[in-house]
Amino acid sequence: MNIDLLIKMANEITSFWEGEVGHEKAATEVATHLKRYWEPRMRAQMIGYFEERQGAGLNDVAKAAVALLASQAKAAGVPATGVTASAKP
Repeated sequence: MNIDLLIKMANEITSFWEGEVGHEKAATEVATHLKRYWEPRMRAQMIGYFEERQGAGLNDVAKAAVALLASQAKAAGVPATGVTASAKP
């Protein structure tokens, strides 16, 4: 999937959760949403992008959410695949 679209979706999901639970809890809720509703390839692509490009284009809450997903994946021994750095900086 196009990484720019994934970035846009993650930022939009963040906007929703910030409105629902506030800034403090939003990263956890966004990470839960991505884990629950995004297919594994989408998550892996986003995690790979985050690790390669430090999440350029993601807002701060989305970056924190993807960092949480990345740490959970690493703890579970799941490798990041589908890495792409084609997004605009």
